[in-house]
Amino acid sequence: MSNPEVESDSFLICFDGHCLLCNSWVDFLIKRDKKNVFTFTSLQSNGGRNVLLKHGYSERTLEVLDSIVVLKADQVSIRSDAVIEILVALGGIYKISKLLKLIPSSLRNLVYDTIAKRRYRWCGRRDICRIPSAEESHKFLE
Repeated sequence: MSNPEVESDSFLICFDGHCLLCNSWVDFLIKRDKKNVFTFTSLQSNGGRNVLLKHGYSERTLEVLDSIVVLKADQVSIRSDAVIEILVALGGIYKISKLLKLIPSSLRNLVYDTIAKRRYRWCGRRDICRIPSAEESHKFLE
């Protein structure tokens, strides 16, 4: 797939390409990304793995990584922090999500982890990673 250079003011969102909940989240974001700031890659792709390796993740950590990861200007956000960063970047009414930072991260991540642990059971799982359509391929790293 072709991909734009990931610019410093853009977000690279690394997601579980097998997870139907995660793929629905990506669909939601693509529809609302009016500022064209999001680029996506699956955690299972070579591009995603290479980017995360460059940002200090080990091969061993990547094998068990079970969280959304957002990279923006070489800053890494994971779990609930990543979700909040994404929602705020959408702008508009979603900026109110910044208020979620008032909730302690331990509590936010407990909710995030509870959903993450059950996402396959609740929403399903694909055997292969998402393949972007021709219209969305410019939004994907690989």
